[in-house]
Amino acid sequence: MNDMLQSNFLIYYLVTSYEIIVYTGDKRGAGTNSQVYITLFGKAGKRTEKIHLKNSNNKDPFERNQTDKFYVKGDYIGELIKLCIEHDNTGLSSGWFLDRIVVTDLHDPKTKYFATCNQWLAKDEGDKQISRELMLNKQTSEIKGNNQYKITVYTGDKRGAGTDADVFITLYGNSAETGPIKLDNKTNHFEAGKKDEFTIECPNVGVLNKILIAHNDKGLASGWFLDRILIEDINAHHTYEFPCNRWLANDEDDKQISRLLFPKRSTDDGQRSTA
Repeated sequence: MNDMLQSNFLIYYLVTSYEIIVYTGDKRGAGTNSQVYITLFGKAGKRTEKIHLKNSNNKDPFERNQTDKFYVKGDYIGELIKLCIEHDNTGLSSGWFLDRIVVTDLHDPKTKYFATCNQWLAKDEGDKQISRELMLNKQTSEIKGNNQYKITVYTGDKRGAGTDADVFITLYGNSAETGPIKLDNKTNHFEAGKKDEFTIECPNVGVLNKILIAHNDKGLASGWFLDRILIEDINAHHTYEFPCNRWLANDEDDKQISRLLFPKRSTDDGQRSTA
C-alpha cells in the first residue's frame, strides 16, 4: 500500500500546471502574429518540453501593451532558474517586443518567478534574435513582506525636458523584483528642473541593484530628460542614487523611452553621501 501511494505521488508530480503571464511592451509594432513557445529550466539540467503558448485569456494574444495569461501543462522540474522564450517568425507582423514574463508552478502558488526581457525578438530589430534566454528571480509571498520606498525623481533643466507621458518604475533587488509601478501623485509632475516625490508600498526586493524607468510616450510633450532618481528604502534606512542624465524620447539621443539604471552608491540612515 505504501509503495502504491508513493508511486501515485511520483506520477502526480511528473506533470504540473504552470501559469504563464506574458507582458508585451508598449512600442510601435510591439505585437506579434507568430506562434510563441516557452521552455522552463530547473536545477541539475532539468527542463520542460517546448510549450506552445496558446489559448490566451485574450482573443488576439501578444498585442502591443497587452497582458496575456496562459495555463499550460508541463514537466515538474522543481525550482525554476531560467526560461527560453521564442517565436517561429511566421505571420505578417512577426517581430515582437517582450517586456517581461511571470511564471507560477500551480502546485506551489505562493512562489512566483519573474523574468525581465525589455528587448525585441525580431529579425529586423535589435540584435535580430527571435529567441531569448532569461534568468528567473524567485519571490515567495510567505517570506517577503511589504516595504515602503520613497522615490525622488529629478527632471533635468533643459528645454523641453518635462514629459506629459505616464512614467513607470521597476525595482530589482537581490531577492525579488516589483514589476512596473506607475509614478502618480495626482499633480503636474516631471516638469523641467523640478523634483517629484512618491512613496510606494510593494514587496520587499532586498538590496536594490538596478531599476528600469520608462514612460508610455503619450501626450503632446512625451520626451523626457531625466537627471537622476533617489530611492530611500524606508525600512532599511538606506538611500540609493541612480544617475541617468539622458533623454527618454523617441526623437532624441538613441530614441529609447526606457532606461536600465544602476546605483551610484548606497548609504545608511537615508542620507546620500557626497563626493
